[in-house]
Amino acid sequence: MKRKLEVPRPLVRLGKEFRAAGHELYLVGGFVRDSLSARKDAQPDVDATTDARPEEFKPLLSRRARGLWDVGERFGTIGAFVGEFAVEVTTYRSDLYTAGSRHPEVTFGETLEDDLARRDFTINAVAADAVTGEVHDPFEGLKDLESGVIRAVGDPLLRMRDDPLRMLRAVRFETTLSTREKPFAMTADLEDAIRENADWLSSISAERIREEFEKILLSENVSRGVRTLVRLGLMPYVVPEFMETVSVEQDAEFHHKDVFEHTLLVVESVEADPVLRKAAFFHDIGKPRTLGFEHRCTYCGAKSVQKTSDEGECPECGGRTLPKKVHFYGHENVGAHIARRAMKRLAYPKDETEAVVHLVSNHMRPMSYAMARDPWSDSAVRRFVRDTYLARGERVLVTVDDLMKLARADITGSAPRRRNVAVESWRSLKERVDEVRAQDAVEKLASPLDGNELMRGFDRPPGPWIRAVKDYLEGEVVEGRLAKDDKETAWSLARAFVEKNEATGDGRP
Repeated sequence: MKRKLEVPRPLVRLGKEFRAAGHELYLVGGFVRDSLSARKDAQPDVDATTDARPEEFKPLLSRRARGLWDVGERFGTIGAFVGEFAVEVTTYRSDLYTAGSRHPEVTFGETLEDDLARRDFTINAVAADAVTGEVHDPFEGLKDLESGVIRAVGDPLLRMRDDPLRMLRAVRFETTLSTREKPFAMTADLEDAIRENADWLSSISAERIREEFEKILLSENVSRGVRTLVRLGLMPYVVPEFMETVSVEQDAEFHHKDVFEHTLLVVESVEADPVLRKAAFFHDIGKPRTLGFEHRCTYCGAKSVQKTSDEGECPECGGRTLPKKVHFYGHENVGAHIARRAMKRLAYPKDETEAVVHLVSNHMRPMSYAMARDPWSDSAVRRFVRDTYLARGERVLVTVDDLMKLARADITGSAPRRRNVAVESWRSLKERVDEVRAQDAVEKLASPLDGNELMRGFDRPPGPWIRAVKDYLEGEVVEGRLAKDDKETAWSLARAFVEKNEATGDGRP
């Protein structure tokens, strides 16, 4: 482990600017932590701390930086670009959260030691002189970094109460810093403090919770991170509905894990894309609320669906029934509703929410291909491609490629004896999709007649009737019964459609 930081030249020059003005400047936080541990994924974002007040160091920063941002000035923070680094400089300070408050009480400090003492974990309470690179490590953070330990600075109970978001940060650091060669783990007293204070997360803004949750979801050790959120009682304050998946058994013929464990496998198997990871996280979240058991009567053999796996009574003859299969009918629709509500609660952007919801609601479509008695026709494959496509204006949110990636990851959680069959079905569907897309840009197939043409041709004003006609013509194109540029046939079909449905100007039959 390095004991001295090799400070990049632009930051050294900034440090000298502060020193010439009689002020200290130390680099802190993740940049120092990752640089000292020689992590390859160290980010160009740099946190620094100083004894100077904002009004004192703002001019100094201006001389060596560009693009200043000062939205955090009243909290002692001003940011700017120094060379290729995005640097945020903060006056020595201490933050304190009080119960029920989402905003900290900020008090400026006087010394580096005081500033480091208020930080969350020892591995983040390491500072390096911006000029010399000399390391200051009053809480033996380098030792913990080398040993793979997440330890609170001082009393863990007080540190978590200073800023409850630190509970999620602890999980995030344990998740993102861990490697196969060197896993990280929290100390026992830190875990106890998190369990005891989990409900304090309710005082933290949704945006801050979302940011930490997102980093956990996108990490290489995502299943470990999600498992820890559940184990330490934090998940109820992030996505409480997810807790319902724990210990919900599935049909052993199709899955060899319960819903919780199956979800972890799928999330870990899909690529680390923000939309795909969340779609995997939510894809089966509707199963607990749609759980049903297929019973069969031991007397007359009639089938019925009941809510429990206990012996039941046959609705046909009153005989005894026994559970034979587990069902989750409609869980994709229930899951999509839960995903939308949870992501709105966490203040995710609307387009990202719509993309995730779309994938969750459609994630069973590839399974319907595998379960079909007869092979899908080309038009059925085209409909599949079209139905799974989602765009907002010119921005494409979801394509069939995204759904196929999610479906491939979902196979990871299949029962071993069915996995090979599922993989072959997935490959077959992927080949069919590639074939029809090679023939045409299926996602962009549209009615040969646009709204203006239809209004002129029928001499009618705008109204819902236009959408009905265009949807019909578009469907004919997708089915292959109408060429995308055959306006003559389109007019004939449109007139027959309007006449048959007796459409009026306002769209009512």
